[in-house]
Amino acid sequence: MRFYGDYHTHTHLSDGRQNMREIVSAAHRQGLMEVAITDHGPMAAVIGVKDARTYLYNKGQAAQLQELYPDIRILIGAEANIRDLEGTLDIPDEIIAELDLLIAGIHPYTRPTSLHDGMALWVQNSLRHLGQKQSRKAVVANTDACIAAVENNPQLDILSHPGLFFRVDIRAVAEACSQNEVLFEINCGHNHPPISDIIEAEHTGVRFIINSDAHFPETVGELSYGGSLVEALGLDPERIVNHAAGGGIAVWGKKGRIYTYSSSLDCREPARPR
Repeated sequence: MRFYGDYHTHTHLSDGRQNMREIVSAAHRQGLMEVAITDHGPMAAVIGVKDARTYLYNKGQAAQLQELYPDIRILIGAEANIRDLEGTLDIPDEIIAELDLLIAGIHPYTRPTSLHDGMALWVQNSLRHLGQKQSRKAVVANTDACIAAVENNPQLDILSHPGLFFRVDIRAVAEACSQNEVLFEINCGHNHPPISDIIEAEHTGVRFIINSDAHFPETVGELSYGGSLVEALGLDPERIVNHAAGGGIAVWGKKGRIYTYSSSLDCREPARPR
């Protein structure tokens, strides 16, 4: 299976081991028409950007780099962190408005919005090994948080690696994605979800996107895990929004067009803490 673009990659400004030019160069070598840089939101310890202004800096860098790579469209997005049971994300609305696309997912060590939500999500997940009751409570909380993020963030394009770090009710999450036009990600960086989850999600009518979640140049555009699953299951390629003949983000993205950087916001590189 061939692909139009890869819409989930990370630079050294979050937890990637590559810079933006290396990502774009690798995507260009893979023959992709689009590539998105989507660094982690700032509220996840260790893996997140220093602050949300990083995305504006990325926009400025992408504009310069675009001149060197006219044959591939460079997009700037974010992989926001879901912070609570209401689906609150860790990126301000004014920054989201400047992005080309928005991804969100639940990640470990994310700062919650309240003690209650921290207990319900991260503490509860740490207790899931203590028995079926605790495990079920964790799944319910994780599922509620994902569904809330999908329903309460109308600008959300993609739910990243559903069920990877914290188990969820796949069918319920996929149904919410389908009803809210949010794409269900098949993540090739983690070889997730497994084929059984794809079968479960597929029954809801949800649309999928296959991404690399690349942290290294050699994995940018490496989408074979998802492609092989699609072929093994005989899924209609039209259900995969980034299949080669499907067109790019202008076709399936929530914003419907590519947004450009607003000069009213500061795109300088954020200062590093001392």
